[in-house]
Amino acid sequence: MPRSLIKLALEGTDEARRRLFAQVSELVITDLDQRTDRELAVFSEVIIKLYSVGSSKDRARLAQKLATQANTPVELARRIAEDEVSVAMPILAHCPVFSQEDLLDFVERLSNGHRQVLARRHDLSPEVSDIIAEKGDRPVHRILAGNREIRLSRETMLTLVKYATEDSVLREDLCLRSDLSPSVCRTLLPLVDDDTKKRLHRIIEGALSQEQLDQIARLKLLRREFGAALDNTDMNLLWLEAERSDITVNELTILLLQDGRFNHVIELLSARGRTTQKSLKDAVFNGKPDLVLKTAARAELDVATFALFAKIRCEHLKVPFTQGSEWTAAYKKHLEDNAHTKQSRCGDFQANRRPKKLRPTGNRSARVAAI
Repeated sequence: MPRSLIKLALEGTDEARRRLFAQVSELVITDLDQRTDRELAVFSEVIIKLYSVGSSKDRARLAQKLATQANTPVELARRIAEDEVSVAMPILAHCPVFSQEDLLDFVERLSNGHRQVLARRHDLSPEVSDIIAEKGDRPVHRILAGNREIRLSRETMLTLVKYATEDSVLREDLCLRSDLSPSVCRTLLPLVDDDTKKRLHRIIEGALSQEQLDQIARLKLLRREFGAALDNTDMNLLWLEAERSDITVNELTILLLQDGRFNHVIELLSARGRTTQKSLKDAVFNGKPDLVLKTAARAELDVATFALFAKIRCEHLKVPFTQGSEWTAAYKKHLEDNAHTKQSRCGDFQANRRPKKLRPTGNRSARVAAI
């Protein structure tokens, strides 16, 4: 141990102990992955003894550095987890050394602030999430319901549904889960709006994947965060705002279609797909799919978004929905043909490239010598 540390240890004052904690912590987190188990055990024992005198800044820095390390001494990790939430957060959220028994112990003993962080972990067993639901308050319940990386037991689902009768945010989070059982979906049906009822019926029938549910959650988040900016009627300005907010053309198209802004979608697609607005509008309203398909492809609409556009078009023009299905099938084939053509061109280009002629080294040497 460096002499400076020994001197601080011998001094014995609170200030010296604080400085000792900071310096020993720095030793621990420097080249952490190269420390032997014996070194880590010694450091851990010292830090735990000094922990109560360490400054919150030094404790937080230590927690941040140790949070994702697989060789963090478990006793030290437990000590940090018991600290105030602002310090313990990274350890509670990410530390991989905790067993499910450790997590259960934290949920039982620590505050709701600590439970809010624990509820976000991706490695929670159903037993742990059961206790979190039982012990937690409203924010904990919302976070747990929104954690779609874990599976919740039927008992926890029913507990959360009970609380969701008076909490619309919790209801939304629950309805976006893919592990809802048919019985839980049926329990939720009387509590939700018509769109959510349709979605729950599709979950009961097994028609919605987690990817689709994640997209629904993403769109709800965008609508909240994008807020009033979405009301802009100038599509060029709206697209600039969308780009700044990392909103894709597919996401913006869906949001506009959900708001019944069909003509604004045509305007957006004409700009993104490099087609005049008059030509595209004529093609959409007069049933000329070729130009619509090409424009949508240049705008980089995916098949699912185009299918929604085609469906809304049928509703808007009061034409048979079979036309929407035909347009969607044609669009999918158009994209596949484009991809195949692009791949063929790349292959032809590689095949037709002329090999570089190798110049005789002797001649080159002669030319260099002449120069």
